Amino acid sequence: MEALDAILKANDLVAVLGREVSVRLVDISGSGCLLESGCRIEKGTTGSLRVLFEGHEYVDDVRVMRCRPSEGSGSLYFLGAEFLWTTSPHERSLRRILASLQSSAVKAGRLETPRM
Repeated sequence: MEALDAILKANDLVAVLGREVSVRLVDISGSGCLLESGCRIEKGTTGSLRVLFEGHEYVDDVRVMRCRPSEGSGSLYFLGAEFLWTTSPHERSLRRILASLQSSAVKAGRLETPRM
């Protein structure tokens, strides 16, 4: 118990509380993306967006700029998220494969633009 007390009293103790939220990538641009989620996420929330595309995982940090309920669906939300430039685009960055994601979605007929 003394060790726990010492840890809790430390001034430089940093903790992160996080959760995983499944989303569907609806649209993407150079500055951000539109996501669909089964739960409401508050404006200003930041996180890492991970997308699996052609067997590879791509990641970028994002900030939720808006969250609106989907018309006609009480349980879905559209999230407008902007890319945070916390790092330069790297090999596994969503920003780096943007053109590939867009052309793949157009070919598959999956690129949508829901009304916000």
